[in-house]
Amino acid sequence: MKPGQPVADIGADHALLAIYLINKKIAPRVIAIELGEGPYQRLRKAVESSPYADSILVRKGDGLQPLEPGEAYSVVMAGMGGDTMVQVLGNDWDKASSFARFVLQPMSRPAALRLALAQQGWQLVNETLVRQNRYFYSIIVAVPGTHPYNLSPLELDAGPILLRQTGAVAQAYREHLRGKYQRMHSSLLRSKTSHACLLLKEVEDKLKELEVYWP
Repeated sequence: MKPGQPVADIGADHALLAIYLINKKIAPRVIAIELGEGPYQRLRKAVESSPYADSILVRKGDGLQPLEPGEAYSVVMAGMGGDTMVQVLGNDWDKASSFARFVLQPMSRPAALRLALAQQGWQLVNETLVRQNRYFYSIIVAVPGTHPYNLSPLELDAGPILLRQTGAVAQAYREHLRGKYQRMHSSLLRSKTSHACLLLKEVEDKLKELEVYWP
């Protein structure tokens, strides 16, 4: 996110991110949003008990609905599934496009999110890997655009930027992917259905393409 610009946090939970951004003087103002009554009340109390209540605006609503177009420079969505993020953005792509930058951390189904962004022409400008034990999570930075493009099945699944990254975590991520695809391949070989045959071809293509990114 761009320092010195307002941020909106969708699903702000206990306002930890909002408080951090204000405390570190990264953002002058944060709009913290929660949908359910219980989470909203917890968010409101967390902000009111912090030293930064004057800089954090707490709102109740669904996704981007409580925001005015362009009201924030960056929008953060974290801790929800990729399908949910697609739904939030898809409720109003025009409004979503009024914000300059999105920081997205899908807990599941990142391929669905990347596909929707590519179909809308939104550019993936950065991706970062976070590893927790044996699980990998991606943080996607995307900017609105108007020129749709295609990603291969592997790029949708793994992330086109992450595939090209170097370093120990990136290498472990590729090894994780290869192991997952090899297990899927072995399982699909035991099935004779037409659907399994189609999936088998896709998995084989992913394994072949993954070798291109091997150091």
